[in-house]
Amino acid sequence: MAYSERLPGNLAKPDVRHRPLLRAAIPVIYTLFYPGFIDIFNYSVGDAGSAVLLSGGVTAALMLILMFSVPLTGFVFAVRGVASSHCPLFETRARRMAYAVVAAPTMYCMVGVIQILVSSPIPDQVTWGALWCLGLLWLWTTPEEARQLAKAPAHPLPWLRVAHGISALIVLIYIAFHLTNHLFALSGQDAHATVMEMGRKVYRSPIGEPILVAAMLFQTISGLILAWRWSSHRLDFYKTFQVASGFFLSIYILGHMNSVFVLARLYFGIPTGWDFATGAPNGLIHDWWSARLIPHYALAVFLVIGHLFSGLRVVMLAHGGHQPFANRIWWLGTAGGALLSTVIMLAMCGLRL
Repeated sequence: MAYSERLPGNLAKPDVRHRPLLRAAIPVIYTLFYPGFIDIFNYSVGDAGSAVLLSGGVTAALMLILMFSVPLTGFVFAVRGVASSHCPLFETRARRMAYAVVAAPTMYCMVGVIQILVSSPIPDQVTWGALWCLGLLWLWTTPEEARQLAKAPAHPLPWLRVAHGISALIVLIYIAFHLTNHLFALSGQDAHATVMEMGRKVYRSPIGEPILVAAMLFQTISGLILAWRWSSHRLDFYKTFQVASGFFLSIYILGHMNSVFVLARLYFGIPTGWDFATGAPNGLIHDWWSARLIPHYALAVFLVIGHLFSGLRVVMLAHGGHQPFANRIWWLGTAGGALLSTVIMLAMCGLRL
């Protein structure tokens, strides 16, 4: 007789119920450290105008890598899933929490803005920790009976996907101008401001601004609906990237509009130009609050380009395109997005040509 067969019934087999929970909790727990990475980064670089020691520069570089590793961890878990779970509802919840981790950089900025608007005395780090603990509680309280009563995965709505793509064309025009505008900052703040004023005659006009805002809101709402429905499925690498980037951008748009329309215009009554975007006078690197904007902005640029090429890949495949060719186009596009993001962030952090 095997040794395990001689053990009492409750010891013969290890209780594996909590293994999926522990696995799903890894990216969520890691996200709790995200504010700490930012704070250590800011402490390492010091105040504006102060010399950065070699040790401080190395520590800052490491913290910057760790900041970006948080959303990357969420993406990895969204792709791989919780394979050891036999509960479809738990699988879906774990996957959705992983997608939320991808959006951690933009969510932390949103938390900070809301904290300012409500004059909260609670540190952002505490609020951040409480929110993710609620996420862990949501995972932990997945009902056991869901193993038998789990619903079939929700199917995306074809008409909404089409409408989402059409409205994206309006937003794309603005994004193309906006990103190009940021590249002019390499020539100086004045060059950026000159180009921006030219664009604002259109996108801040009595006709242009309502259209742009409506398109942005529709992109956000439709994107969240599509991401929520897709997240009930286990997807391949490319589709997971499309859903993850779409979720990030939906949260980013909501947070960005809240920062511009509510925080800047209504709460502070200040212009939303270069100084507002870069945390002047200290700048993104040296300002204790604005340091969180570095991964927030960088990922937004990278993911908006990647999301557009993800949509292009889907269109190419739907029209009989060769999959290896469509994949190569996607990789080239996302690589270009990474390069563009790097250049823009260097400009926003003070690089001038």
